[in-house]
Amino acid sequence: MASCTSSQVARFFLAVSCLLCLAAVSNVKALSTFVTVSQDGGPLALKVDKDGTYKVTIDGTTWLESHNTFFTIDGTMYSTMDGSLKVSTGPMMHSGVNPRLGSFEEIDIIWEAMDPKTTKIMTSFQVYSEVSAVVFTQNFTLGGLTGTSCGDKNGLSTGFPTFKVAETMKKDLGYLAYGELFLSLQSIGNWMLPVKVMGSGLYSAPLTLFNRTKHTMVLSPFKEFMVSSMVFDDASDAIMQGIMGMIAEIPKDFVHQTVVYFGRERSIKNSMYEWGHTLLKQYNTVRYKQKDVTLNYIGYWTDGGAFYYYNTELNKTYEQTLIDVKAEADRLFIPYKYYQLDSWWYFKGIAGGVKNWTAMPSVFPHGAGYLHKQLGHPFAAHNRYWASDTVYAKKNGGKWNFIVEKEKAIPQDTEFWDYLLSSSKKEWGLTLYEQDWLNDEFEGLHCTLENVTVARKWLMDMGQAAMVNDMTIQYCMPMARHLLQTVEIPHMNQARASGDYHPGNGQWNIGLSSIIYHALDIRPFKDNFRTNSADEHHPKYGSEPVPFLQTVIAIYSTAPVGPSDSIGFTNVTLLNRTMSSDGLLLQPSRPMMAVDGYMLNIAFPGENIGVTGLIWSSYSNVSGAIYGSILSIDTYATIKVYPNDVDLEMLQPSVAYLDQRSDDTIQMFDDTHPIILMPSSPDKFQLWQTAPTFMFRNQTWAILGEVEKLVPFSPKRFQSTEISDSDIILQLMAGPREQINIQVMTNSMLWMVTCHTDMAGPLEVHIMDKNSYKCQN
Repeated sequence: MASCTSSQVARFFLAVSCLLCLAAVSNVKALSTFVTVSQDGGPLALKVDKDGTYKVTIDGTTWLESHNTFFTIDGTMYSTMDGSLKVSTGPMMHSGVNPRLGSFEEIDIIWEAMDPKTTKIMTSFQVYSEVSAVVFTQNFTLGGLTGTSCGDKNGLSTGFPTFKVAETMKKDLGYLAYGELFLSLQSIGNWMLPVKVMGSGLYSAPLTLFNRTKHTMVLSPFKEFMVSSMVFDDASDAIMQGIMGMIAEIPKDFVHQTVVYFGRERSIKNSMYEWGHTLLKQYNTVRYKQKDVTLNYIGYWTDGGAFYYYNTELNKTYEQTLIDVKAEADRLFIPYKYYQLDSWWYFKGIAGGVKNWTAMPSVFPHGAGYLHKQLGHPFAAHNRYWASDTVYAKKNGGKWNFIVEKEKAIPQDTEFWDYLLSSSKKEWGLTLYEQDWLNDEFEGLHCTLENVTVARKWLMDMGQAAMVNDMTIQYCMPMARHLLQTVEIPHMNQARASGDYHPGNGQWNIGLSSIIYHALDIRPFKDNFRTNSADEHHPKYGSEPVPFLQTVIAIYSTAPVGPSDSIGFTNVTLLNRTMSSDGLLLQPSRPMMAVDGYMLNIAFPGENIGVTGLIWSSYSNVSGAIYGSILSIDTYATIKVYPNDVDLEMLQPSVAYLDQRSDDTIQMFDDTHPIILMPSSPDKFQLWQTAPTFMFRNQTWAILGEVEKLVPFSPKRFQSTEISDSDIILQLMAGPREQINIQVMTNSMLWMVTCHTDMAGPLEVHIMDKNSYKCQN
C-alpha cells in the first residue's frame, strides 16, 4: 500500500450500464484466462486478462496496454501495482444494449482492496458493435468510498483506465494534446519524445493519438466530466484517467466513465469529429443555434481589447457612449443586431466577484431597460464568479441557496438561475448570458474540488434556465471539463477559443483549439477585434496591425463577429465583406481549422510527411458541392498543395483563385493540378477559394459565388443549387435593398450575375446560358 500522490493518479472514461447482481444475469460468462472482444467489422479490439490487465489493439496490433488500477480509501491508495488491490470476481462477460449507441459486449471485474473493510469496487469494459469505441466504467453500486482525497487537486483519487503506449508503437504514434484555459496549450509531437507537454490534472483535456497514415484514436471522459481528470506521469510515461484528486467522498451508485474512440476514417480531424459526435449522440445533444442572434448576426462588443473596455467617450457615461455608437452605426448603415456589455457594468464585491448583477447608476444613469429601448436591440452580457457577499445568497439576506466560502460563492438553486435570466430578459433585453471566469469559480472553491455534484449542478442549473427562457450561453475562460460538460447543456453553443484580445497580441490563432470545439458542436469565438489599423489613441491599447486577418478569422470561426472600434474608426467596407445588408453573417459550413498535414509534419519530423507552416482550411457545403477555403498564414517557403493536403474532400475537379483576384489567379485545382502557396505571414497571408466545376450546355462551368465576400458561397446565402438541361437554379436568401453579385466561369470566361432586392427574403436566380439569367424575388 502507498499514499496517494499525483504521479500515481489517473482518470478518463465512458459507459452506460450499472450491474447490481452479476449472478442474476442469465448470459454472464466467467472467463478462466482471458477474453478478446472486437468491434463488429472494425479494427478496434480489447483484450482483458484474468488478473484485470487489458490491452487496446488496432487490427491486432497493441496500441495501449494497462498500467495500474487504483482507488484511494480512507486516505490510503490501494493498487494493482503493489498488490493491495486484487481481482475478487471475474472477469465476467455479457451482452447489452445502449439505446443511443447500440449493442455492446461488457466485461465486468470486481476488485477487492486489502483495507480493513475489504472494500469491493466494480470496473467494466464495454466494446460497442456499431460505434468504434470502448467505454471504461468505475461503478460504485457495491458501495461508496470515504477518505478518497489524495491531497493534490492535480492528482487522482481513483485510476481506471490507465495506459502506457505499447513500446513497439511509440515511434509510430504522434499525439495532439491540449491544456490550460481555452485549450490554449496545444502540443503536437511524437510519443518517442522524452519530454511530452500536455495538460494534466485539473487542466487536462482529451488526448489524440495518430499514426503516419492518419489512423486516429481519441481518449476522453464520457460521464461526470466535472470531476474527471487525466494525469500524465513523465516518470512512467503513463496516461492515467480517473476521478480528480481532492474529491473527499464517492457516494454509492456513482458512475464514472472514460471512452477510447478509434476513427473509422483515415483522418485526424474527422476521427475527432466522430468522437465528438459519439458524445453528442450519447447525450442526445442538439445545440440551440438557429435562433441565436449572436451566432447569426453582427454585433458590437466592449470586451477586453475593445476601444470602450473600461473606457468611455470623454466626459460621457457608458449609456451616452453606446447611444452614440448606435447613431454612428445607423449613419454608416452598419446593421448591429445586439450589443455586448462587459464586466464594467455591474456591482462588484469581495475579491472582485459579483455582488449584484444589475447596472450601476454611474454606468447607466437611466437603467439598462432605458438603454435597451434606445438601442432597439438585445444585449449579450458578461458575468464573472460570485462574491461571498453576493446579495442573492440566503446567508447574506437573499432568497437563494448558495455555498458561500471565504471569497467566492456558488449557486446551488435552479430557481435562482431562472430568476436571474428571466428578469434580465424581460427588463433589459438579455439574449446571451456570457459566463466568464469559469476556471476561477471552479478552482477557487473547496466545494467544487471536493464534492462530486456541486460543479455539475452549477452548470446544469444555468443551462436549464437558459433553455426555459429561450436564450443562449457563452463560456469564457473554460477548462476542457467545462466544454465537455456542455454535451448535457444544449443552450451553451459558443465559447471563447483563445485568450483576451489585445491589438497585436496574436490571439487569433485558434486553428487547433477549433478542432475540439467543432467536434463538440461548440462555435469557437476568437473574441472581439478592431477593423482598422489607425491609431485610435486608446489610453491602454495600441493599434491593430492585422485587421484584415482578424476579420477573416472572425467570420471563418462561425462564432460571433464582434467589431469593437471607437466611433469614427470602423472599416465599414471590410465589415460588409462578412455579411448581407441586414447583418446576417455569411459564414462557412464549418470553422477554419489547421489541416491534418500540419500535425503530421510536426509529429514525424524529417520524414517529408504533411505540410510545413500554418495552413488552415474550411468549406461551404451547398447541395453536396464543396466550396473550399484555404488560409496560409505562416509559411516560410513556397508550398505545393493538392485538395487532400488541405482536407478538402472534393467530388469533382474544381477551380481555385486568390481572394479578390479571381480575374488573374483562377486555375484548375484537383488531384493533378495543385495550387502554389507562397511564403506568408499574418500581415501577408493568402486566402484561396475553390469552386467545383460541372458541365452545362457542353461547356465547363463554375459558380464562384460572391467573390466580394470573404466566404463567397456561404450556405447562409446560397440555400441550394440545381442543374437541369435548361438552366442552373440558385436559391438564395437576400437582405433588404441589396445588390448581390455572383461571379460565374464559363469555360475560361468570367462574367457576373447581378440581382437587386427591395425586401429581405428568398431570391431565385435562373441562369440559362452565358450572360443570360433572371432574378426572381
